[in-house]
Amino acid sequence: MSHLLTVADVMTKEVVTIAEDTPFKAIAAVLAEHHISAVPVRSVYRGVAGVVSETDLLRKEQYQRTTRRPWLHRKTRAKADALTAHLLMTSPAVTVEGGCTLDEAARLMAAHEITRLVVMDGDEIAGIVTRSDLLRAFLAPDKEILARVRRDVVDRHLWDDPFAVQVTVLEGVVTLVGQVDKRSTATFADEQISGVDGVVGVRNELTWRFDDTTRATGATFY
Repeated sequence: MSHLLTVADVMTKEVVTIAEDTPFKAIAAVLAEHHISAVPVRSVYRGVAGVVSETDLLRKEQYQRTTRRPWLHRKTRAKADALTAHLLMTSPAVTVEGGCTLDEAARLMAAHEITRLVVMDGDEIAGIVTRSDLLRAFLAPDKEILARVRRDVVDRHLWDDPFAVQVTVLEGVVTLVGQVDKRSTATFADEQISGVDGVVGVRNELTWRFDDTTRATGATFY
C-alpha cells in the first residue's frame, strides 16, 4: 500500500493555545514571544473554540482613532472593540484530522481563504499545519522522490518488468524513458506519478507496443 504524506507528518505538534478569557495584550505577547501569527483558543467545553490571528488583533489598530464607525460591519466593529480572545477569535475554527492528505489540506485552506488549519485528534488539539508546512513535500531531495515513485508506482502498479523503464528525477521533475506494452499504461504512469508527494512535474517519454485506446479497424459496436 502506498503512503501519501498527511498533515500529521508535517504539522507542528507543540501547539501554543490560549483561553477564551485571555486579554488582548496577553494574546499579542504570546504571538510575539513564540514568533507565530495565530493561536488556537481552547474551548471551556474541551476542544477548540476558534483562532485569534494577527489580523484579528490589527482591527483595533486599524480603527483605534476612529470614534464614529457606523459603516463598519457588526463583526468587524466587535473585533475592533474586543478585549478578550472570546470576541477577538474567528469562530468556528477550520479543523482537520491528522490523516488528511496534503492536497486535501491545501484545498481546504484555499476554500476558506486561510493560511493554517488546526489539527484535531478527536476532541483534542494535536497540532497546527500551515501553508509553509504543506510545501515541505517539495523540499524532499531527488533521491527520496525517486524512491517514492519506484515504491508507490513503478514497482507496485505499472510493469511486470520495472527495469524496462528508466526513471530519473531532477529538481523534482520525473522523467520516464522506456517501452511498455500498452498506451494506457503510459497514460496511467503519468497520472499516478503526478500524484506522488514532492513531484513537481512528469516528462513522459514512454513508448508502447500497441495502442489499446483506439477501436480496432472494422469492428462494429452496438
